[in-house]
Amino acid sequence: MAAASFKDQGNEEFKKENYLKAAALYTQAIKEDPKNAVLYSNRSAALLKLNKVTKALEDAETCITLKPDWEKGFFRKGAVLEATEKFAEALDVYQHASKLPGGEANKELAHKVRSLSKLTKSKAQQKEETLEASLASAAGPAAAALAKEVAAQALELVAEKGDEFPPGLHFMPGPSAESHEEKETHIQAEHAFASPELYGDFVNSMRGTAERLDATVAIAVVPKAHVGYPQVWNRKGWPAGRGSKGDKGVFFQVEARGGARHAWFVPVLDKAAGKPVALPGDDFLVLQPLLR
Repeated sequence: MAAASFKDQGNEEFKKENYLKAAALYTQAIKEDPKNAVLYSNRSAALLKLNKVTKALEDAETCITLKPDWEKGFFRKGAVLEATEKFAEALDVYQHASKLPGGEANKELAHKVRSLSKLTKSKAQQKEETLEASLASAAGPAAAALAKEVAAQALELVAEKGDEFPPGLHFMPGPSAESHEEKETHIQAEHAFASPELYGDFVNSMRGTAERLDATVAIAVVPKAHVGYPQVWNRKGWPAGRGSKGDKGVFFQVEARGGARHAWFVPVLDKAAGKPVALPGDDFLVLQPLLR
């Protein structure tokens, strides 16, 4: 009975917005009944109100472990993820919760799924537009449409596969290219970045291809997971995060004939593309110059 009493007192304090006192009372209840999932759920809510997100997430996870078929634990986890602006992860958790017993009837949960679905779609569109605009500007007016198409296709692959898709290289043939050449040539490069030797062979081969096509623009899309060489993220001054092997992402590089080369790194977390990070200078180019 002591655990129930502490819980009821905690609920009263929570209603009064005395969240610190509520959390303390829930802690007392947990000491009396450490296997009670409801107590961890309640304390998670109180801790989140206090902005103690790490502890709130731990309580939500404990709640899920104790009662994996209860939607409330997943709701608490989703709330913490949402509060930390991990909207795509939060949406996945809310959607899972809605499929559990009682989840379909939970109006607040349904509202969370609807609102976050709209939010994540909007953010994905904004990121796509940002990347498209960056690549189109670097490629120039004649290749802007190609650049936008490449960016859109790449972000679709990220949403589907994360960074587990093969690198690709796109050429825009020039005016003196053979008439049978496509308006745009796409070359897969699955093993091109596996070793210095393969990389060197690929670069030399693609320079020949670019010359044959009289290519005016080259656009590379290279998931970091496929890059054994060159590991540019290990170089001093890497601007996109810690530079560890575990940081997922995709390199985008645009080279226009007679113009500068531009590169970006797009972080990837749980199949969600982050904000493109411009890579300065030539130090962080994942592909050597191809156009002459």
